[in-house]
Amino acid sequence: MTNKASLPANNSVLMAIIEQGIEDYFNECRARIPSFVKQHFFYPGAWHTNRRALGWDILRAPFNLLWVPFYIVFRSLAWLSHTCGGAKLAHQLMRIPSGMQTDVQRYLMTCAERELLMRSENKNRLRECIVAAIVGHESLTQLDAEHEQRLGRNLANALTQYTLTRTATADISNTLVATLAGAFTLQKFTPGGLAIGVVLAGAFANRAAAWDFILGPTLGGWYYTLFPVEPGASLVVLSATGVMALMAVFACFSGLISDPLQGCLGIHQRRLRHMLDSVERDFKRQTQGSFRPKDAYLARLMDIIDAARLSVT
Repeated sequence: MTNKASLPANNSVLMAIIEQGIEDYFNECRARIPSFVKQHFFYPGAWHTNRRALGWDILRAPFNLLWVPFYIVFRSLAWLSHTCGGAKLAHQLMRIPSGMQTDVQRYLMTCAERELLMRSENKNRLRECIVAAIVGHESLTQLDAEHEQRLGRNLANALTQYTLTRTATADISNTLVATLAGAFTLQKFTPGGLAIGVVLAGAFANRAAAWDFILGPTLGGWYYTLFPVEPGASLVVLSATGVMALMAVFACFSGLISDPLQGCLGIHQRRLRHMLDSVERDFKRQTQGSFRPKDAYLARLMDIIDAARLSVT
C-alpha cells in the first residue's frame, strides 16, 4: 500500500495520474466492444434485442422517423444561436428531446452502461481505475464525485446520440427496401415511401382505367402504358400513407436484418469506439457533446433525394 507521503504533492502531477486512470478505464471499455456487439447484435442476441419492438414501439418508431428532421433543425439552430452569442436560446433548444425513447433504445442504453461501461448501482469501474492510480489520496472522494457527475452527463448525451443512430439506420433501411422494391417490381426508381406510394397510385389508376377501356382491359392496358392516367390527389395520399405505414412497421424490426449486417461490416464496432473516444475527449477537456454520428444526416439526404425525385416527376 502506498502512503500519502509518497504521493506527489504537485496538483498537475496528481491530475496526470488521474488522467492515466481515466485512460485505463476507457481502454477497458474499448476492449469490451467486440464481445458487446457479438452478444447484442448477432444471433441469437439480435432477436433478444429487437423483439422488444413488439408493443408500443410500433407507434413510437414511426413518430421518431418523422421527428428526426425537426430535431436536426433544432440542433442546428442551437449551434447557430450559441455561435452568435445567444446562449440562453441555445440552452432551451438543446433541451428539446430527440424523440420518444423506444423499448429497444432503452434496453441498449441499459446494456451499454452495465456491460460496456461497467456503471451500475453496485459497481463503478471508473472509480476503481482512479483508485488504482491514486490509492489513499485525501482528495480522492471529492475528485471521484466530480468525475462521476461529469461522466454521467457526458454519457447521457452520448448515449442519446447513439440511440438516434438506430432511428437513422431504420430510416436508411426503409429507403433501401423501397428502392429495391420499386426496381424489381415496378421497374421504377423509388428512393423512399413517398416515391413508391406515388408510383403505386399511378399503377392503380392505370389498372382501373384499363378495366373501363371501351375496347377491353387488354387493349386498355397497352393504351394506358403509352398514355398513363394521372392519379387523383386522394389516391396518391391514400397510397403513400399506406406504404409509409407498412414501412414504419418494418422499421421497428429492421434491426433483425441490419444489426448482424452492421456487425459483420464493423459498423457497430466503429460507432461504439467513436462514442467512447468522444466521451473520453469531452471528459478530459471538460466539454460536452462532441459525439455527433452522421447516420441521421445520411438518412435526411436520402429523404431529400426522394423529395427531389417527386418534384421532377
